[in-house]
Amino acid sequence: MKLREKRELEDTLRGYYRMEPDVGDAGAPRALVEALAAELARPMRPRAGTLLAGQVRYIGAISWALHVLVVMTVVLLATSGVPVASAAGAVGASLALASLAGVTRSRSCGMAELEAACAVNTPAIACARAIVLLCADALVLFMFALMSSKSADFWSVCAQACAPYLVAMGAGFLAARRVVAADATIAAVAAATAVCGACIVARALCPAAFAPAAAAAWWLAAIAACTFAAAEARAWLRAAAVAFVDAPVSARLVR
Repeated sequence: MKLREKRELEDTLRGYYRMEPDVGDAGAPRALVEALAAELARPMRPRAGTLLAGQVRYIGAISWALHVLVVMTVVLLATSGVPVASAAGAVGASLALASLAGVTRSRSCGMAELEAACAVNTPAIACARAIVLLCADALVLFMFALMSSKSADFWSVCAQACAPYLVAMGAGFLAARRVVAADATIAAVAAATAVCGACIVARALCPAAFAPAAAAAWWLAAIAACTFAAAEARAWLRAAAVAFVDAPVSARLVR
């Protein structure tokens, strides 16, 4: 309900309850009924644009702060002369970590059961948050690939960043769904951190695998990772629709 409409409804209610039985305005009950009917006629679910705009504000400062930290790290590497293309995998996994911290927060905070009973339920909120964060991640990855195009192939850097990003997202959803509710975000962040660390180790041990000549292999890996991430995201939404009733519960709840 908009603030103006809320105030109008409150004013109508005040006017109705302040009426004297014998000298009251006969039109006030009708105005009250019309105001309540107009409110009941409003759609139960907000529009998609309204939901997305709301999630920009409610995602949480931690997730946005992690995104800003990743961007600032990339800018510092670029300005210091370090070839930022070498950090493509770590950047992609770090962005997935930042997004998972926002998407899985409702379960780790114990809000999944309450959201599942609302008109805008847990799957809708998770989808809205994921769309907002994925758009932010796509923008960061695109800018990162542009910054890296001076020293490396643009499409090769995109593939090297997208594949770890999607693997980290899928692994994060899988881990967050399998653990107890309170540890969901921690498990998701830990899984994304493990993917980031694996990218750093692989870059140090086998730098030839990150050459532009291996771009086709990286794109195949990105397609496979996209399938994995989509399957895990779907499983997350299906579990969220029933408030993760099949997921493990904490020992405190069992007792």
